[in-house]
Amino acid sequence: MSTAAHTSKSPRQLYNIAKTLGVWDPAKIDLTEDKAHWQMLNPDQREQLIKTCALFYEGEVSVSDTLAWFMLAMPDLDRRMFLSTQIFEEVKHAEFFERYFQEVCGKVDTSAYLVPEYKGVLLDELRQRGEAIGQALTSGKGDLPLALTLFACHYMAVVEGTMALTGYEFFEDLLAKTGMFPRLLEGIKLIRSDEGRHLVHGMDFLREQLVKYPEHVGPVRELFNTQAANIPRRTDFVFTPNPLGLDRERIQQISYANHNQRMREAGLE
Repeated sequence: MSTAAHTSKSPRQLYNIAKTLGVWDPAKIDLTEDKAHWQMLNPDQREQLIKTCALFYEGEVSVSDTLAWFMLAMPDLDRRMFLSTQIFEEVKHAEFFERYFQEVCGKVDTSAYLVPEYKGVLLDELRQRGEAIGQALTSGKGDLPLALTLFACHYMAVVEGTMALTGYEFFEDLLAKTGMFPRLLEGIKLIRSDEGRHLVHGMDFLREQLVKYPEHVGPVRELFNTQAANIPRRTDFVFTPNPLGLDRERIQQISYANHNQRMREAGLE
């Protein structure tokens, strides 16, 4: 396993940054222009946009619910301090999408878009990893260091560092192609700024764990490989059909690039 340089930002520094930059308010974003743009889409175009927003919303709710175990089990005080801001920010991200559905798209059953390719990684498997941390923490049953390592890989490297980063590009392409939905992109940029801190902290912790516990390298590599195999199916779901005319191949290649970058940051390449 190769070594990788640690981030220049400590958990305490990231916590201090979050106190300043992480306090934007989803309720203050004026969605009037986006409401008008929504009326200009045909039903198929609306469906593709809803599909992607629904997956983001479900993911934000899920990570908000599961991150508490990770924070509680974290032995380092500064990391717990930073993770407290991350929980707040994840809830706020869910609030942004909830409001967007209510005021722009209308009533949406977001759970209907959780096909198996997404439901496992965003909800079921992530919940199981959080529960594994909780069980090891409260009852002493299970390998707590391994549970923390796998949670960090699943949450920060896969969900945030691969899937969400790729999803941001979908919205960037949407605005570039159509010139529409500027407030959606505004919210995405603010979310991306928050999650940049989450990713820096999470990958630093994952790298640290793999150095401290080299026996975790095998399970982490297996998790990465399993998730990489799902990238084509996840891309197909978002782009089948593709009435918005966005660049499917570009988005899929970005997904692979993000995945490979996270592996490098973890010291696995």
